[in-house]
Amino acid sequence: MTLRTRNLLIAALGLVLVAGVAYWFIANFHQVPFELRTPPSAAARRNRLLALEETLRTQGHTVFNRLRFSDDDFADPGNSAIVLDLDPRHLRASEVDHLLDFVARGALLLLRMPASAEGRAGPLLDKLGVEALASNPSCFDLTLANEQSYTLCGGTRLGGDIETRYTQLASYDDKTYGYWYGHTQYSDGRIFLVSELDMLHNKALDDADAVELSEALLAPLLARHRIHLFRGVDIEPFLVLIVRVGWPFLLPALAALLLWLWMRSQRFGPVLPDAAAPRRALLEHVRASGEFLFRRGQPVAMHRALLARVLKRISDREPAIAALPEDARVVALCERVRMPEAALRIALNPVGLGHADTFFSAISTLLQLERRL
Repeated sequence: MTLRTRNLLIAALGLVLVAGVAYWFIANFHQVPFELRTPPSAAARRNRLLALEETLRTQGHTVFNRLRFSDDDFADPGNSAIVLDLDPRHLRASEVDHLLDFVARGALLLLRMPASAEGRAGPLLDKLGVEALASNPSCFDLTLANEQSYTLCGGTRLGGDIETRYTQLASYDDKTYGYWYGHTQYSDGRIFLVSELDMLHNKALDDADAVELSEALLAPLLARHRIHLFRGVDIEPFLVLIVRVGWPFLLPALAALLLWLWMRSQRFGPVLPDAAAPRRALLEHVRASGEFLFRRGQPVAMHRALLARVLKRISDREPAIAALPEDARVVALCERVRMPEAALRIALNPVGLGHADTFFSAISTLLQLERRL
């Protein structure tokens, strides 16, 4: 068998093997489509009404989606609707006045109740005559204008003077006082009250009942072109969350703080001397320079420098005295500064500046004369 024949045989066997493996794979496996659920994007995690916003935009609505309440884009109330998916107790009185004035001029308002009945009702609920009752996880049946029944659970009950001011009330099926839904006419506009709006959030898209209920609740609002969405953030203050949830961290932090204070606290023992305060050494340099010049036989030069400065000060402050002869000038200076005449004469015309006492006396007299001028 030649080399060429052997290579052809090996290639043929390889092709047969590959064909056999391909046939076995095709015979035993086939493509099956499947869905892979990915986690929500960052925008969807931050904006719980993102799916609703995109849906409304696709339908041709002008949508304003905000985290906090703002009336900057309130215009054309007859063609506007508002979805208030935030805690109404957080609204200030001025914001409530703008909101209700906008609704009174023809806008529609879909409002949910607070997540709990704790705390004050707030100016908006007070003006609407609604009281937040305790929430209940029991389920209820809700029938709206399309006469379809939906079943959902939970929500803060509507109470207060709601029977006399609201129509189309929907109560829970547990016969306990409180309603889940209410509707009323507010001047030229309308107000729709619900206990909760979780069915409008992104996470409710997989619940068919929630989607149908959201369509029924939004049906009156979809007739308007401009829709304002306020999603809010219903979280407790940071300090409250730290105390309620972060206590496992607070305990070791407190222990570490006490340990640090103990380590940094004053120990018992001998009293240590106070640390030397920082000081400027300029005066020491001047004094050392003067002592050096005096030891080097330069007291006359130092005296002349100070005397020239004093004479210039006399000419500036007392030009009449500076113009007098030397003896008369000494007498006039003595009367002016009230200093002994003998000491002043020695300071102006010293003798024996090589002696330390004479030099110190002359310099001191000149400095005193300079200060008194």
